[in-house]
Amino acid sequence: MKKYYFFFIFKYRFRRHAFNNFLKIKKIKNYRIFDLSGPIKYFLFSKILIFITKIFNKKFNKFIFISCDALPLIKNNGVNIWFAGTSLRVPNEYKKLKNNIPMIRNFIRYEENFISLFPRNLKKVDFKKQFKIIYIGGLKVNNSKISLKIWKKYKLKILNNLSLIDDKIFWKNLKIKNKDDIYKIYLDLKYLIRLNVIIILKKKFKKDLIIVGNDWKKYIKDSLPSNHNIDFIKSLYQGNICLDFGSSWGDNSLYPRSVEIIESGGFLLQSLQADSSKKFKSLKKITNFDSVKDLIKKISLYKEDYNNLNLNYKKIYSFFSSDMKNYRTLTQIRNISKK
Repeated sequence: MKKYYFFFIFKYRFRRHAFNNFLKIKKIKNYRIFDLSGPIKYFLFSKILIFITKIFNKKFNKFIFISCDALPLIKNNGVNIWFAGTSLRVPNEYKKLKNNIPMIRNFIRYEENFISLFPRNLKKVDFKKQFKIIYIGGLKVNNSKISLKIWKKYKLKILNNLSLIDDKIFWKNLKIKNKDDIYKIYLDLKYLIRLNVIIILKKKFKKDLIIVGNDWKKYIKDSLPSNHNIDFIKSLYQGNICLDFGSSWGDNSLYPRSVEIIESGGFLLQSLQADSSKKFKSLKKITNFDSVKDLIKKISLYKEDYNNLNLNYKKIYSFFSSDMKNYRTLTQIRNISKK
């Protein structure tokens, strides 16, 4: 079996957080992974490696570089990963590159090079009877007239089927054809879902629901201010039920926040996403909710029997105990790098 060597060589240190524990992989079967990210390693090693590989391409064709935000820009023997959204958010000067990997996708645009980074090195956690319900995230409520009009008309249907706005038929019925307009309204509806679901949950679970984010103060009086300290976030997730509504830009289930929740020892409860069945298999029944009613039911059952919460977390822990899912992801990266 041929060996391949993967090098993370992106410039900015803050992007490390988006990779979560994926960046800590050292070896899987015939793959070796080296972390040369951050400004110091970037200037000392990355540029030299790229230069040498370019000159001696045949000799080093088993070297694969992984960059973020095109810093540095990789044209051969590697990939450019973009965490900010779909390929529509890739800068125009880089859009034509065949080795771009957007980490978010949705129903509006098919992403040929889409990949998922799977959780790994989960914490062994015992959930207590006094567990909390956690939501950490921003809120950008836009008072667009057309968005509010759509929300007012379809509010009840959407709250009873949270993935309705990811359905092409929904948008076809609205007769909105311009993709830019769809994107704007889609984002607005995403935030309106978060706002309304959280308000409903707050009335139901009161102090057991902890909301973190400056944007929430207007709606949730006891919400906590934004705190971007990684240790704070992970400690809040650990041992608690953690809500997630998916990425604002897309409908894929595994993205930096949801992976962080799982790796931190939080119990992920996520609104149903387009690929939930594919990524979570049978776990979808315990990790996903498709409506406000379903979400309240699941939380209430765990409140009545927290031992069931521990039992289901063990299933999640077991499901992500193998690195083979990330091995397949690295294989995808290898294949994309050769385009």
